[in-house]
Amino acid sequence: MVFLSNLRLKSKDPRTRRKVIESLDLEREDPETFQVLTTSLADEDPQVRSAAAKAIGCIQQDDRAGELLIPLLRDPTPEVRQAAAAALGHLRDGRATGPLSAALKDASPEVRLGAATALRNLGWNPSSEEQRALLDVALGHTQAAALRGEAAVNPLVSELGNNADSIRRDAAAALEEVNDARRIQPLLAAVADAEPTVRVSAIHALGKATGDQVTKALLKGLRYSEACVRLAAAIVLARRDNPEFIPQFLPLLNDAHFEVRLTAVQLLGRLRDPATVKALLPRLTDKDSDVRLATAQALALIGSPVAVSAQVPVLVDDDHTIRHAAAEALDQIDPNWRTSEAVRQACAQLEISVQDRPRWVRAAASQLASKLRQTAEPSLPSPGPVVLKMASMD
Repeated sequence: MVFLSNLRLKSKDPRTRRKVIESLDLEREDPETFQVLTTSLADEDPQVRSAAAKAIGCIQQDDRAGELLIPLLRDPTPEVRQAAAAALGHLRDGRATGPLSAALKDASPEVRLGAATALRNLGWNPSSEEQRALLDVALGHTQAAALRGEAAVNPLVSELGNNADSIRRDAAAALEEVNDARRIQPLLAAVADAEPTVRVSAIHALGKATGDQVTKALLKGLRYSEACVRLAAAIVLARRDNPEFIPQFLPLLNDAHFEVRLTAVQLLGRLRDPATVKALLPRLTDKDSDVRLATAQALALIGSPVAVSAQVPVLVDDDHTIRHAAAEALDQIDPNWRTSEAVRQACAQLEISVQDRPRWVRAAASQLASKLRQTAEPSLPSPGPVVLKMASMD
């Protein structure tokens, strides 16, 4: 049997050599079997070496197993290194803890995971915060690694170069929780990652970072084709309430994605620049109700009389919350708006503008226009708070 196995190990077909290993009876304490496996660890084919490593991990009786497997943690093929790490975990050989802890920095995530799992099986206790962070990252616990603070920077940054999109994304997200300058340049590079979700995580991670490079990268994010990236950049930049960003945010009012438009409207409202009113007015008729509501509120904050006539049609919006917001905005912009020339002009257009709306809207618009005309005519008694009444009609 051993003679036949040795003969087959000389086959030029690696599949044949691998089948030799798979056919061995590993439960028998057979020195010759161990010799076959030892020979196979030096095979030129990585799959054969990997199979031999896995098989040796199943042999608990031989103290030489660990000594043979440890060098394989430096094998040029990740598959072999992974098999060796897993086998060492099965053997529970304490001599392997040092080499396995070094493997937590391996270039392959599969090898790092195998080493981390083996170390847990061995009951390994990390001796430093960086080792704990390396262990967390290898196990995929990137958020837990971030709690290690600056010790987690290098392990997480190394993950930004991983081939797996999900690993790069999670690493970038975890770096948001680490306040360390060493993360900035790698995150700036990640903002240009080929995978949009990685870019989103990197942009959010740079949310509190400052500097011209960071600002430039975030502003560039506003121009990406993916809506999720534009939204992330808009949200991060909007939190800064910087008036210098107004020129970059005005085009976002016409963005195809409603949340991008919403973020732009909210920022411009907080900045209260009267020069942005004309750009905001079209959003009072936005197809998204959240954008219409935010626009009414933004115009109230800015307080420009230019917005009065445009707010009047909003008093018959389909959404009662928006009608209320428009009424409150008008009162805030000009307490005497009902008698203003702007309202008289708006009434002339109000009924025309709702011709394609539901019947109840047309009726409400006609009633509103009539009452506003009465209010604007000083010779007639005031009909009362007609706008608030209209705002509550359903």
